[in-house]
Amino acid sequence: MRTVPAYLLACLLAPLPASAAGPRSTSDRSTEILRYDCGNTLGHRELTLFANGTVRIRDGERGKELMGLQELNPDELRGMVNRLREEDLSEDRTEKGVQGDWIERCELHLEIPGQPLQVFRFGRYDAMPLHLSRVLRVADDLAAKVGDLRGKEALPPGYQPTPGDVLKRVDGQLFRVRAFTGDKKGVELQGVDAPLTLFVLIDQMRQEFVALVPSRHR
Repeated sequence: MRTVPAYLLACLLAPLPASAAGPRSTSDRSTEILRYDCGNTLGHRELTLFANGTVRIRDGERGKELMGLQELNPDELRGMVNRLREEDLSEDRTEKGVQGDWIERCELHLEIPGQPLQVFRFGRYDAMPLHLSRVLRVADDLAAKVGDLRGKEALPPGYQPTPGDVLKRVDGQLFRVRAFTGDKKGVELQGVDAPLTLFVLIDQMRQEFVALVPSRHR
């Protein structure tokens, strides 16, 4: 994983000369297969998969984002595209959930080779149709290949949530663990600075949160 300043983006994504481009078209460096952007008033996180296999993440306050890049090999790229191609999104519609300035709004652009562009807009915590949720899982898997842009932040190995714990989400916001759900498979969290309540599956905690905040820093 490489983390680079945002001002290098234009250089990194500029088309290569034909002699250096290899078997892939130079236009592949700017052709987007998938772009997934979620943001609120505090910042945003954008993940893009380009047709040449580059995965780019930009994360943080707009104009001051951290950036990470990772290159997929041809087999990895083919596998990701095939997973996207398997999902029929023609009738998928999201159900609007929690609204408010603190709630992230998301936009998904999907343009699989040989298929028309599809655009979906929804809230970060809206109820997702099955096919769309599978596409977002592909986006999560792509993000995992880039890794954490903020260094070595991660939940402790084997972490199990405990009521009272304060966790830092991927966008930097803090949430306090309040209680477990009735089936014990998820947890309820309350925003420390934002009037927002979340319900997150325990097995997805590492996708949502990057650190357990020590009590002295809360």
